[in-house]
Amino acid sequence: MQILKKEVSEFELFYDLIFAYAISRITAILYLGTDQMFSLKNIGEFLILTLVFWTIWTYQTVFMNRFSIKNRINALFLFFDMFWVIILAQSIDISFEKTHFTFAGATSILFFSIALQYYLKMRSTDDEVIKKLCGQLIGVLCISGLLGFITIIPLGSYTSRLILYVISIFITAFFPIVMKKALQGFPTNFEHLTERYSLFTLLLFGEAVIAVASTIAYNYISIGSLLFFLIIVVMFLFYNTVYKSAIDREKETAGLVLIHSHYFVFVGLGMSVILYENFVASEINSLFFVLALAVSLLLFLGGTLANMMAYSKNEYDYLPFISKNAIYFIGWVAAGLLLQDFIVPFLLVNIGFLLFLLYKVKRELAAQSSSTRKTKINGY
Repeated sequence: MQILKKEVSEFELFYDLIFAYAISRITAILYLGTDQMFSLKNIGEFLILTLVFWTIWTYQTVFMNRFSIKNRINALFLFFDMFWVIILAQSIDISFEKTHFTFAGATSILFFSIALQYYLKMRSTDDEVIKKLCGQLIGVLCISGLLGFITIIPLGSYTSRLILYVISIFITAFFPIVMKKALQGFPTNFEHLTERYSLFTLLLFGEAVIAVASTIAYNYISIGSLLFFLIIVVMFLFYNTVYKSAIDREKETAGLVLIHSHYFVFVGLGMSVILYENFVASEINSLFFVLALAVSLLLFLGGTLANMMAYSKNEYDYLPFISKNAIYFIGWVAAGLLLQDFIVPFLLVNIGFLLFLLYKVKRELAAQSSSTRKTKINGY
């Protein structure tokens, strides 16, 4: 199937801005208790809220990637959805039960809006592959939308309604994995899709820089703030290196690894930033910080590297690379536990570790390129 080149439009970038704002607001859920740690309840809410916004953004993004063209109808849908995402973002509260009616209702409206866009596309085409694909996605979006509406009816306990709501989000988020075969029959415009995800991640890095700014006063700049900023810079360089140099953006693929790995990238980046922010401010339990940061960086680095392995420009065995760096990661955790009570040394070790991983990735990509050239020469 021929896939036409598509550029990211100004409408798509405009649409992304409100989601970057929404995801940045989710970090308000993560507040320190009297024990200087995040509670499991708050972490769970952070994961679920991020999943909600990621799911809505992803469904709209993939629709636009496959089917959208610049016209008034698509623009109106985007603006309509943006307004409801604003409502959704403003419904984020540490007391989720208090805002559940608005939050779950807005989620359902957005699901129905995207389902309607797929329905209009299904009606306008004679391609049976597209009709089948649209029909399946309409089904899951409508079911999840209805379940969401059911949860705002004050019948039964709030806990049971919340569980039903979470189930509806999980169904919507991960159902595309089940229909992988149908999605592969009508692949994404992968170059456009990778650009959308990379640009959205860039917006989140922008929010991370704002978090650094919150640790700086006009009359006092700590070394911790400087090192926090450098860590964000190195994390950005790591992500950007993989995106620019490791991914074959001309692949014909459904993009499921790219799509779902970015949930972990978003969670890992967001969690890492809020942890570093509290660590620099000396407000967080140091042992909890090291262990939580290890999980957060594992999600960010793992989600990023998953794309390097899944969409490599050439066939290549990454297992030795992953095995060695897993050992380095364990070594970094051990060093972090030893330095947990010393802010500046710990942050310096963090920067050194991330720079080392960046160096290893670049070397691995160079080795892959060299191996490919030798294969071609031997082929001649």
